Amino acid sequence: MAFRLVLPQCEQTPTCVNHPPESEKPLRIQVMGDNKDLNNLFDDGTKMPTPKSSMDKAKEFIKPGLELARMTFRLLYGRDPDPGNPSDMVPRHQYDIWRGATADRVLLPEPILEGYAITFDHLLGPDDEDDPETLMLNIVDPNEPPIADLITVDKSPYISKSEPVLLLVPRCCQVRKGTTDRRRINREIREANLPEEVRFKRLEEEARAYEEKLARKSKAQASSNVV
Repeated sequence: MAFRLVLPQCEQTPTCVNHPPESEKPLRIQVMGDNKDLNNLFDDGTKMPTPKSSMDKAKEFIKPGLELARMTFRLLYGRDPDPGNPSDMVPRHQYDIWRGATADRVLLPEPILEGYAITFDHLLGPDDEDDPETLMLNIVDPNEPPIADLITVDKSPYISKSEPVLLLVPRCCQVRKGTTDRRRINREIREANLPEEVRFKRLEEEARAYEEKLARKSKAQASSNVV
């Protein structure tokens, strides 16, 4: 039996403006989940693909990924995407999540496939392309304490019910604040179609800038300790 995907009520005071968002608000939306949970969402037995390695990337959007985006859209806006409006839901980027690897680098000898993320745009125009507002959502099993403890919504209505559910949780109701979500998600879109050599050069530049920032911080800390 497929699990039901539920968008819990926002428990922030005041409630977050994007939980749920206004239907006419331009927004870039990313939804992410573990594959073991995503596999439980589909009535027809569809399963998430299993790439052979962290460098094995699908050239087109996968069917379960697009269905995940549609499920998310329906819960956020209370309707299906409008086929008569080309900008209503536009898939932009997808990637697999590996433990022991990033999108561009293998960090462990045998990375383990863990999850999947897909990003889609809602009502974004050419002027909104570079740095639109973003909404990050994670799919969480309320019956799994290590993961469920990372969200702040009341889980009791969803635990150990006869109908199994998964929660679609916006960042506002998670322990993690997501202060870099907007920058990260928009950068992923900008860099998705860049040549490999350009992406690697940018990663090296960012890594060097980060190391320099840490060095300056360490130097400043050492100076303050002397004083």
